[in-house]
Amino acid sequence: MNLKIGPEVSLMTDQEILECYNEVIRAMQRSVASYKHRAVEVPPGKDQVRYSEQCDQWVPRGDVLRCVIHDEAGRRPVIEIDDREFTLEEFGTMLTTFSGWGMRIVFVPDTDLEKRPVIVVKDPKH
Repeated sequence: MNLKIGPEVSLMTDQEILECYNEVIRAMQRSVASYKHRAVEVPPGKDQVRYSEQCDQWVPRGDVLRCVIHDEAGRRPVIEIDDREFTLEEFGTMLTTFSGWGMRIVFVPDTDLEKRPVIVVKDPKH
């Protein structure tokens, strides 16, 4: 098979390709260095999760989930979000939406889900 390249097409040298690649890497590094994460919390009364047909699973709509932990027979955990109950497996699958990210879990009374608790850093004595 013969490939014909017309006069309007110019080929890049290996050095030019390498420089383009390196510029993309530098741009990515600048973006990461200047990134300031702001976690988005869906307002109370709005759905925090939605079902994604594309993923065939429930996914968070924001970066914060207000939820309540229940247990059913056999002490199996059930996670309630937006009046929907998720098994631990379903909840875990939902978390894979953030694969590669970190997570902090703050336990609060179920009446305080919409409040930001004061967090004290100390070594518990129990």
